[in-house]
Amino acid sequence: MGLFAQADGQSAQAPLPSNLFPMLFERLRLDKRLVVMDVGPATRSTVAFFNHFKCRLNFVDLYSADFVVNPLDEINHEELVAQFQTAFNLPAGSRIDICLFWDFFTYLAAPVLKAFLEALDPYIDRGTRGHALGILNARNGLPFCQYGIHSMDKLHQTAMLGKQLPVHLHSQRDLNDMLGYFEIGKSRLMSDGRVEYFLLENRDQKANPNAYF
Repeated sequence: MGLFAQADGQSAQAPLPSNLFPMLFERLRLDKRLVVMDVGPATRSTVAFFNHFKCRLNFVDLYSADFVVNPLDEINHEELVAQFQTAFNLPAGSRIDICLFWDFFTYLAAPVLKAFLEALDPYIDRGTRGHALGILNARNGLPFCQYGIHSMDKLHQTAMLGKQLPVHLHSQRDLNDMLGYFEIGKSRLMSDGRVEYFLLENRDQKANPNAYF
């Protein structure tokens, strides 16, 4: 099937408007080589978008990682951190400019999310920015989608059939507490109940009055 993931039962949906995605590119030095990590599978739309930039694009596809899909009850924190770092397969010393998390956080229980973020810590620099999606209310449900980039202000989303991973609802405040070295720089409630997050590195824990909508 080549580089791009294909799954049974996919159907393209209308692009998802994004107000916060363009913020990933503010203040970036576009004359230097960007390092981008996408936690999902490779998609043609995302590859086509970043073809306009000088960058290294890393697709990790943690959604299909066995230790995520079939978690072990007896696994400890250190083992989880090691499994995530192995899955990243990033060169030592890499510093990520942009993290595309999509809705991955919502598929991780709090202890697993903390292990994921600890594993990612060595690759996060002062200028690292991230984009994520979530939900505030379990009654809205989380659309079962695979994501990519349609354009600077629109996301590509493909509806998936099959078995969706269990969804873990994290309130925005709880998520912000768990993010550690990341800060929710801005968030936006979308019309269908999803929430869009713009994340930035904030190890200095500077106050951000615009963190919550």
